[in-house]
Amino acid sequence: MKKLLLFSVLLISISLNAQISSLTNLASGKMEVFSPIFEKDQNVYGYFTLFKLDKLSENEEKYEYVILDKNLNKVANGEFIDASYKGIYSRYYAPDKVGDNLILTKRYGNMNGTIAFTSSTILELNNNIIQEPFYFQKNNLKIGSRAIDDLKKTQRKTKFLNVPIGFNNGYLVIEAKKKNIRVNPTSVSFYNLNHDKVWDYNFGDDSQRSEYSLVSFDENVLYFSYATDAYKDTNVKFLQIDSNTGKLNYSYLLEDINSKYNYNYTVKRIDNKTILTGKISPYRVASGYDYNNPVGLFKIVLDENGNELFKKYFLWEEASEFIEMNKKGKLEAGYKLFVQSYFIFKDERIVVLSEKFKIGNNILVGGIVKTTDFVLLEFDADFNLKAVETIKKDLSKFSSSDFLFAQYLNDENDAVFFYQDYQKDTETKEKNWVLGIVSIVNGDINHEKIPMSSDDFFISPYIAKEGYILLREYNKNSDFDKIRLERLNLN
Repeated sequence: MKKLLLFSVLLISISLNAQISSLTNLASGKMEVFSPIFEKDQNVYGYFTLFKLDKLSENEEKYEYVILDKNLNKVANGEFIDASYKGIYSRYYAPDKVGDNLILTKRYGNMNGTIAFTSSTILELNNNIIQEPFYFQKNNLKIGSRAIDDLKKTQRKTKFLNVPIGFNNGYLVIEAKKKNIRVNPTSVSFYNLNHDKVWDYNFGDDSQRSEYSLVSFDENVLYFSYATDAYKDTNVKFLQIDSNTGKLNYSYLLEDINSKYNYNYTVKRIDNKTILTGKISPYRVASGYDYNNPVGLFKIVLDENGNELFKKYFLWEEASEFIEMNKKGKLEAGYKLFVQSYFIFKDERIVVLSEKFKIGNNILVGGIVKTTDFVLLEFDADFNLKAVETIKKDLSKFSSSDFLFAQYLNDENDAVFFYQDYQKDTETKEKNWVLGIVSIVNGDINHEKIPMSSDDFFISPYIAKEGYILLREYNKNSDFDKIRLERLNLN
């Protein structure tokens, strides 16, 4: 195999001409968030860093944010005051970028999960202004912070969380079901950045036997799964909704009582076609896809009107030409394949990235997860298996996966993924932290392992702009916290 070359790039930083030596120099408080910021095409715009500065009072706390672009140049920073509530835990999510704005959402909740709600605000990147916070109460938008009086009592009576997701030129509001509620969410709404409702879509039945979930979205369309489980009406529909109008474009019947399989899948839109691919399990009427009993994979292609252009199944035993696997998907020593990512390329080739795993037993802790090699299943556009590639790595225990993240390359014609590995030194028997990098470029699979161990620092990789990876080095005392970009030669 060809090897990837890793080149060091200068630490970049606080101003356009200076260099960052430590994240701790960006602000004086305790860092609570360091997260990539993604553009709508999922390319990396930059990084959002949030520091908690002071607890001003029982119900107010002060924060400072710093925004770096994809080259680690500082492009904005500022301070703001946010609400806090006694006895309620809070934490910010990673931000959503909408044009030249960031939507920041904070989750509040008790440690036992009996009460939870969110509050959001909009940061205008052009003028560095933080707007008033906003939230939803019984589907009604409210500007400002929640009143402290009777807060817990009010939230206990709330059936759904209304969570905003940055999208297009505004935000989508998804209803999320709270614990022990006997009805399911029924609607989704879209608001512009002035908080005007543009449209809403109602799925209908609010019984416990009907529910929707957001599957995927792009600039022009939203994809939902809508399942019903009622007498003579048990099915799962795949819906495409126009993201500009909230109108249903089409409904494709994915499962009903005559189906052979249940589906677990991902979605990719290429031009006017929609591609679904994922795993299948033997059909069960009420419980749906069986995560413990996948029997193979599938590919479905729909046209712009929801008409089926292509549909094909791949059963595990069909892989026997390339890898030893029985019809239940079992490999050697009882391992199975757990899919981590599906790469759907522009020419409709599909590469399925999976990891060998099994549940073992430990006399002290009971069941434990064991993971080992990655396995890449490479399919052509007609969903014929053309090759199987095994990426060797050491056995990991007590970790559900060594997969870190992945991204497309070269206008979504190629891809790369990153993983962690702890390799045992043959002499010292110590396990060293290694970063694995696997690229799929021009149909070739290339693999490199980069030693990352340090006696003094923790090293964490983050997704970066195309062709790079960001490495963060820090210690447990937080007095050293350095980031740098490393360039990957993926040609």
